[in-house]
Amino acid sequence: MEAFPGTGEWLDGYQIGERIHSGGMGLILKVTPEVDPGFPVIMKVPRLGYGEPGESITSYEQEQMVMSVLQGPFSPRYVGAGGLARQPYLVVEFVEGTALSQWVPRAPLDPDEVAQLGAALATALHGLHQQEVIHLDVKPSNVIIRPGGEAVLIDFGLANHAHYPDLLAEEIQQPMGSAPYISPEQVLGVRS
Repeated sequence: MEAFPGTGEWLDGYQIGERIHSGGMGLILKVTPEVDPGFPVIMKVPRLGYGEPGESITSYEQEQMVMSVLQGPFSPRYVGAGGLARQPYLVVEFVEGTALSQWVPRAPLDPDEVAQLGAALATALHGLHQQEVIHLDVKPSNVIIRPGGEAVLIDFGLANHAHYPDLLAEEIQQPMGSAPYISPEQVLGVRS
């Protein structure tokens, strides 16, 4: 695999911008596409190489499969992906708004505000479930509240779609997710 392009360089029609997040499974970069989709986008790049978790590539494949079929306002819009042979990446809409995790320091919140946030999240989860997708990594940092109050779920690396193979269940034996938010079913190895 080639070295990943640096800031200002191009990869498959996307100019690489600043790094906005670095997590255990990969990096998130701002990018500028040659062809403007009409909304800002980011590129998610899985961590690869010696010493990196093997789950990174499986999670990337799972997310790419799920994101490519999702529709509606409750998930980022899918733009494209890079192949495994050259450089895997996923390009999706950059969701404008505030992560639910940023509301926590403001606690205690007004009960009406809590009810609005809860209703927005329930509506978003229902919208995904109607598309037969289970997110499996719902936590405050993976919920963005748009300026209009709508909730959007991000990070579908652990998600499961009823009509596609569950690569994580096939490849990974240990439970995956963030300890404070993982469901009892996931701890027991059930991903549905």
